[in-house]
Amino acid sequence: MTPYLMQDHALRIPDILSYAARQHGDLNISSVDEDGQFRLQSYRQTKARADQLTSKLAAEALPHQSCIASLALNTRRHFELYYGVTAAGHILHTINPRFDPHQIQFTVEQAKDSLVFFDPAFAAQAVEIAAKSPFVRRFICLCEKADLPDVSLPGLIDYESYISEAVESSQRAEHSERDGAFLCYTSGTTGDPKGVLYAHRSCMIHALAASSPGNFNISPQDVVLPCASMYHATAWALPLITPMNGARLVLPGAQLDGASLLDLCAKEGVTLAWGVPTIWKTVLDEACRQHRKLPALKRVYIGGSAVPPDLKRRFRDELDVEIVQVWGMTETSPLGVIATSSAKVAVMPEQARTELLTNKQGRIPFGVELKLQDEAGNDLPQDGKTSGRLMIRGPWIVNQYFGHNKPATDERGWFDTGDIATIDPDGYMQITDRTKDIIKSGGEWISSIALENTAVEHPAIANAAAIGLAHPKWDERPLLVFTPISDAEITADDLIQFLRERLPKWWIPEAAVKRTDLPLTATGKIDKKVLRRDYENFYK
Repeated sequence: MTPYLMQDHALRIPDILSYAARQHGDLNISSVDEDGQFRLQSYRQTKARADQLTSKLAAEALPHQSCIASLALNTRRHFELYYGVTAAGHILHTINPRFDPHQIQFTVEQAKDSLVFFDPAFAAQAVEIAAKSPFVRRFICLCEKADLPDVSLPGLIDYESYISEAVESSQRAEHSERDGAFLCYTSGTTGDPKGVLYAHRSCMIHALAASSPGNFNISPQDVVLPCASMYHATAWALPLITPMNGARLVLPGAQLDGASLLDLCAKEGVTLAWGVPTIWKTVLDEACRQHRKLPALKRVYIGGSAVPPDLKRRFRDELDVEIVQVWGMTETSPLGVIATSSAKVAVMPEQARTELLTNKQGRIPFGVELKLQDEAGNDLPQDGKTSGRLMIRGPWIVNQYFGHNKPATDERGWFDTGDIATIDPDGYMQITDRTKDIIKSGGEWISSIALENTAVEHPAIANAAAIGLAHPKWDERPLLVFTPISDAEITADDLIQFLRERLPKWWIPEAAVKRTDLPLTATGKIDKKVLRRDYENFYK
């Protein structure tokens, strides 16, 4: 056997926190805890507490690679689970608390979760799990003993008491870098949620790539605020990237309203933040209402939904903050592309550069391959004009769904994202629609995304969704469902006229419907399945 020319060290999640405790142990994690109180905890303290959890889990004598569930928000205790569970050789199954009871039960049963750690706010969901999942050994509430909810659950104990029972041990479970680390589920909009099992190796490679200057560009001088949920696709790997790069971490807990986030950003000097457009629109509106600036904040990374151009413009003009669009999905860990400048784009005239980085989801980073296919499986040109099914592969892209017995990819390892997109010669990708959302009317394609983005440019519109509905003459026609900004005066006819001035004639819906709110999926996206059901006979 040929000897390795370089040392062969496994890539494992717990090594990140060990490094952070050793190299910048005094640096604080700021956390808004489950009780609403603000607490500081250093990386060194966090490592010690995660070690206690690892030792306690070892005493549980669970089989190697057991699934352990969390039902929690972005707090320091949830952060400790990321490292304590994986160091014990187990898999952290981060349950999305916005799933409906059936979806939660489905994921718990498929994962065969042995333990469930939960925030007090999710005690009711924990009780539902216990009633239907007798294989769950015990429930641990992420709080102190005094805050333990009054519920009956098998082996119920508060987290602080639980880890205090640990017997000190320097031993860590032996496991491979290809062992599972985190189990995240898709939103299940077209059926039951699908589990994606991230390995230690894939997570480490993803975190190293994502933190690079051409991607998230996180430095030791940064203060990082993830509003992206730690229960969904590991919050863009920020709980790994931040300690890896010696940056401070700010965890907002349940306080995700505009006023609370504005105060938190100002108090902690947040420089980089992540979240979905709806969250950051509330922060912007609150900042404008209070006539406040956020001088420390440099960039806000937005994923989960397309970035409305007006939101990007307002952040730049009113707060001097750059909005950076990112695209990915649970199956891509999630980084797929990011809207940062290549060398060529960086020297473009400002208006052209801004337009490109606003309209396109981003460029392909190292580690990701993208291509386009037609319905017959033929590769399509990457000319920036030709649309096709978006295919992806790479070391942090799903190969097979958890619990499934066949690959999720084709024979060459390409995963079908379900998106329709273009890719230009410089590697910038633009989503034109979801496969299931694109509207075909009278033989012509209509982009639901373009309709929605144009609608929310209206100053009175908070959110909008375009859906294709059966039509007796045109096969399908778009219907625009919208919610106005609070107290705004706008009619459906007003919005239709606004669209007529900006879009091709055949794109314009015959009608628009005003609602006080739009249904959301468990991941915070507009649930078009519900809208199609609600309005299926609208044009009949």
